[in-house]
Amino acid sequence: METVINQRIVLAKRPVGEPKHSDFRIEQVELNELKQGEILLKTIYLSLDPYMRGRMSDAPSYAAPVKRGKYVSSDLIWHRA
Repeated sequence: METVINQRIVLAKRPVGEPKHSDFRIEQVELNELKQGEILLKTIYLSLDPYMRGRMSDAPSYAAPVKRGKYVSSDLIWHRA
Protein backbone atom coordinates (compact mmCIF):
# COMPACT_ATOMS: atom_id res chain seq x y z
CA MET A 1 0.00 0.00 0.00
CA GLU A 2 1.25 3.48 -0.80
CA THR A 3 1.96 5.89 2.05
CA VAL A 4 -1.11 7.93 2.98
CA ILE A 5 -0.71 11.21 4.87
CA ASN A 6 -3.66 12.36 6.98
CA GLN A 7 -4.17 15.97 7.97
CA ARG A 8 -5.84 16.64 11.32
CA ILE A 9 -6.65 19.64 13.47
CA VAL A 10 -5.70 19.22 17.11
CA LEU A 11 -6.37 21.26 20.23
CA ALA A 12 -3.18 23.21 21.05
CA LYS A 13 -4.61 24.98 24.11
CA ARG A 14 -7.99 25.43 25.71
CA PRO A 15 -9.82 28.47 24.26
CA VAL A 16 -10.58 31.37 26.57
CA GLY A 17 -13.61 33.17 25.20
CA GLU A 18 -14.05 32.77 21.45
CA PRO A 19 -11.77 30.10 19.91
CA LYS A 20 -8.84 31.52 17.93
CA HIS A 21 -6.62 29.97 15.26
CA SER A 22 -3.81 29.85 17.82
CA ASP A 23 -5.88 27.45 19.97
CA PHE A 24 -5.40 24.78 17.28
CA ARG A 25 -2.68 23.38 15.09
CA ILE A 26 -2.64 21.29 11.94
CA GLU A 27 -0.69 18.05 11.99
CA GLN A 28 0.16 15.69 9.18
CA VAL A 29 0.51 12.05 10.18
CA GLU A 30 1.22 8.90 8.22
CA LEU A 31 -1.63 6.42 8.41
CA ASN A 32 -0.97 2.82 9.39
CA GLU A 33 -1.46 0.14 6.78
CA LEU A 34 -5.05 -1.05 6.68
CA LYS A 35 -5.82 -4.32 8.45
CA GLN A 36 -8.21 -7.01 7.25
CA GLY A 37 -11.77 -5.65 7.27
CA GLU A 38 -10.76 -1.96 7.49
CA ILE A 39 -11.53 0.67 4.87
CA LEU A 40 -10.17 4.17 4.29
CA LEU A 41 -12.71 6.95 3.71
CA LYS A 42 -12.12 10.49 2.49
CA THR A 43 -13.95 13.16 4.51
CA ILE A 44 -15.74 15.69 2.34
CA TYR A 45 -18.08 17.27 4.90
CA LEU A 46 -17.47 17.39 8.64
CA SER A 47 -20.15 18.12 11.21
CA LEU A 48 -19.21 20.90 13.64
CA ASP A 49 -21.65 20.41 16.48
CA PRO A 50 -22.24 22.74 19.46
CA TYR A 51 -21.15 19.99 21.85
CA MET A 52 -17.60 20.30 20.46
CA ARG A 53 -17.30 23.68 22.19
CA GLY A 54 -17.97 22.00 25.52
CA ARG A 55 -15.39 19.32 24.77
CA MET A 56 -12.71 21.99 24.26
CA SER A 57 -13.26 23.06 27.88
CA ASP A 58 -12.25 21.04 30.92
CA ALA A 59 -15.42 22.14 32.79
CA PRO A 60 -17.81 19.39 33.92
CA SER A 61 -19.94 18.18 31.03
CA TYR A 62 -21.82 15.13 29.79
CA ALA A 63 -18.99 14.58 27.25
CA ALA A 64 -15.37 13.98 28.20
CA PRO A 65 -13.04 16.93 27.46
CA VAL A 66 -10.54 16.68 24.63
CA LYS A 67 -6.97 16.47 25.88
CA ARG A 68 -4.55 19.05 24.55
CA GLY A 69 -2.69 17.68 21.56
CA LYS A 70 -5.60 15.42 20.61
CA TYR A 71 -8.24 15.89 17.94
CA VAL A 72 -11.95 16.43 18.45
CA SER A 73 -13.83 13.47 17.03
CA SER A 74 -16.99 13.78 15.00
CA ASP A 75 -19.60 11.41 13.62
CA LEU A 76 -19.56 10.22 10.06
CA ILE A 77 -22.40 9.55 7.67
CA TRP A 78 -21.44 7.81 4.49
CA HIS A 79 -23.20 6.89 1.31
CA ARG A 80 -22.08 4.43 -1.31
CA ALA A 81 -22.63 6.01 -4.72
